[in-house]
Amino acid sequence: MDSETILQKINKAALRFLEPLTAELTFAVIIEEALKLVDGDEGMIALEEDGEFKVVAAVPAALLSVKLRRRGFTYASYSQRKAFVIYPDDYLNAHPEAAEMGIRSSLFIPLSYRNKSIGVLSIMSHKKEAKFSNKELEILKLFGSMASLAIRKTQLYNETREALEARDMFLSMAAHEFRTPITTISGYAQMLKLRFSDQQAVEKRWSGEIYGETNRLLRLVNELLAVNRIKTGKLDFHWRESSLREVIKRSLAAFAFTHPSRSAVFIDDQNFSDVIVGDLDKLLQVFTNILDNAAKFSTPDKEIIIKLYSKKDEVLVSIQDQGQGIAKKDLQKVLEGFYRGVNNQKEGMGLGLYISKEIIEQHHGEIKIKSKVNKGTTVEIILPKTSIRAKPEKSPQVD
Repeated sequence: MDSETILQKINKAALRFLEPLTAELTFAVIIEEALKLVDGDEGMIALEEDGEFKVVAAVPAALLSVKLRRRGFTYASYSQRKAFVIYPDDYLNAHPEAAEMGIRSSLFIPLSYRNKSIGVLSIMSHKKEAKFSNKELEILKLFGSMASLAIRKTQLYNETREALEARDMFLSMAAHEFRTPITTISGYAQMLKLRFSDQQAVEKRWSGEIYGETNRLLRLVNELLAVNRIKTGKLDFHWRESSLREVIKRSLAAFAFTHPSRSAVFIDDQNFSDVIVGDLDKLLQVFTNILDNAAKFSTPDKEIIIKLYSKKDEVLVSIQDQGQGIAKKDLQKVLEGFYRGVNNQKEGMGLGLYISKEIIEQHHGEIKIKSKVNKGTTVEIILPKTSIRAKPEKSPQVD
């Protein structure tokens, strides 16, 4: 084979690493493609895991039982980050059993990432007439660099997944532990607030602030619990026919109570049916989250505009503020959990829009965000018009 043909084969083999693969499949693909490239008969991958250097994948599977010696060829390739080819004369004294296995030549290819060894790819041949040479060694050295990236990508993915699972478990446990004492504190704070409601003293202001901050903390804990339920598929929905117009009005009433200094204008095109099948409480949570964000990221003198309108078989709600806006690079990320813009100095954990998105998608709807820095943000919610008789086939059971 000429050099161009060899490179084409290596590139074709490496293309398989672009697919999302588990660690086991990544190892299997590496060995399979390496055997094809040099016409080998057996192969194995050895990695250092938890301080132990061991075989993690092999063809045939019997090679998985091979115990690697610290003074062996595999470990030498790993520790020295050196590729080499060996023949029976090189190892029969140390490994007389290799003659019985029929191995006529072997290639050892170090796998490394950023100048650090991560393992070794070994390929063996039983062929007497076609022993491995430097030609096959150079081919696998090129392939080995791509295989190293594939292995490291898989390792990083697994490390990230485990870290996220640990984070989610910690947050869920912490939220459960915090909820009971915070609820108790909130109850006492409410009693203090009522006790000092008729006074002008500083105690009235203090009790009001304690009550407000306690409720804010309780909302954060509830958001954490909601995220955990979403990730575990345990976020329950109670489906029934609802008027989206009434949901918006209730959200605006709650908004007026919590943000008495803010102006929210509701523009309603009333010439259509606004009946949807949904979870009333969850939809209230969505609109409350979005209205709170609109107030948080805009100044008190700016109006918040809510529009309700219809297009074909859909009901649409847009909530527009005239606040600081969102940078283009952050637009897609704001719908991800725990994401907050680089320049965002506001309180919160970046969960409101993520929870809202999950709720709307469970309603077979969609949430879109349009924004420009210093021009404001518009959040558009699209929901299908439907009734209990005509609800989508995939919807959960209606109450």
